[in-house]
Amino acid sequence: MTALSDQFLPAYDAAPTPQQKLQLLLLWVAQKPLVLFQQLRDQRPILAVPGGPVLLTLCADVQEALSRNTVFTVRPYLPKIDPSVGPFMLDHDDTVYNQRDKGILRALIQQIDMPGVRRTVSALSQKAIANGASYDGRLDLVTQVTRPVPVGLTGAYFGFPGPDVTTMLKWSYATQYDMFHNLSDDPTIHAANLAAGQGMKDYLSTFLPQRARQVAADPQIDDVVARLLRLVTPPQIGFDMARIMTNTMGLLVGGIETTSAATVQAIDQILDRPAVLASALQAVLADDDTAFDAIFWEALRFNPINPFVVRLSVAPYVIAGGTPRETTIPANTLVFCSNASAMQDAAAVPQPGNFIPGRPGYVYMHFGYGAHLCLGDQVSLQQAPEMAKQIFKAGFTKRAPGTAGQIDFKGGPFPESFTLLR
Repeated sequence: MTALSDQFLPAYDAAPTPQQKLQLLLLWVAQKPLVLFQQLRDQRPILAVPGGPVLLTLCADVQEALSRNTVFTVRPYLPKIDPSVGPFMLDHDDTVYNQRDKGILRALIQQIDMPGVRRTVSALSQKAIANGASYDGRLDLVTQVTRPVPVGLTGAYFGFPGPDVTTMLKWSYATQYDMFHNLSDDPTIHAANLAAGQGMKDYLSTFLPQRARQVAADPQIDDVVARLLRLVTPPQIGFDMARIMTNTMGLLVGGIETTSAATVQAIDQILDRPAVLASALQAVLADDDTAFDAIFWEALRFNPINPFVVRLSVAPYVIAGGTPRETTIPANTLVFCSNASAMQDAAAVPQPGNFIPGRPGYVYMHFGYGAHLCLGDQVSLQQAPEMAKQIFKAGFTKRAPGTAGQIDFKGGPFPESFTLLR
């Protein structure tokens, strides 16, 4: 990668064209995100690329934008999501797809299920670690644990087992990559997403009717898809089998790569801090999930899974009105709302540079903010830290030598390998 200087803004201001300015911004986001966001918060908290996106870095501004979803909309995701899985809650603001479908799914993914979810993740993780660890005590977290375990939970709890793990991972990767990371609109990435969507539809068109018959015959079957299939709604509601299919696909799209990245990146941060690692291992030994989870989510704050979420303004809007940074965002402007930067903003997070487990939950924006808060947040609160806990419990607490012991994205948007030793 290109070596970057210590100061972003002088290089940005000197870039001769808007396209070069944007390229430099995205390069810094990829290579030095926390350094970039610190400089912007201090010197230019609202960065408007000429003719391009506006980047928001302060917590107040990020939350303001994400609270006004009728102005700052999720329309940028629509051309990637709808052609693949059908109209979905994630790319439709204030519509029946968002309000009705999210309400139904929220009612079916219940808080009372979460202890069972954690136990399932624990068992899946232990099995994956035992099967994946090499004879010489090496474990590649991504390929052996943090990807396959969420696939297992997608089958066991959500009720979408898929044909096999390899296919499910392929579908998950292709859809997540195009829908949320393909900022350059690469046609090859988009085509893979469409193919994955069609593959899921083909599978589910056979699986769902078969499952509906099984569910009708056996009242003991209980997972989210089973609950969807048992749901009786009047025709006026419009929640038919097509809606069940789309929302079933959505359970896979949002649940694998993000969970894997969160687990790997939090572990990476914990390993960088010997005292934190010691506290984490003490919590593991005591089977203290409250203490361990507090460490996990604080660790992820130092390397969140997304540097920002994307919105499109559909009307002119004055952000941070009445402050010295007040800025008018024109209609039809892409807006990058940096939740990663917001979680490092001293105005909202006391001593943001310090590692302080047990911060109030509202400090964290790992699951987004506002109307599009992650549907599976309660599941993720259990799944990601439990995988990390079981990895540490199995004795994998040291990095492998060299590059193998560092997170490798292999040029893509998601962690692809990260090897630890016993």
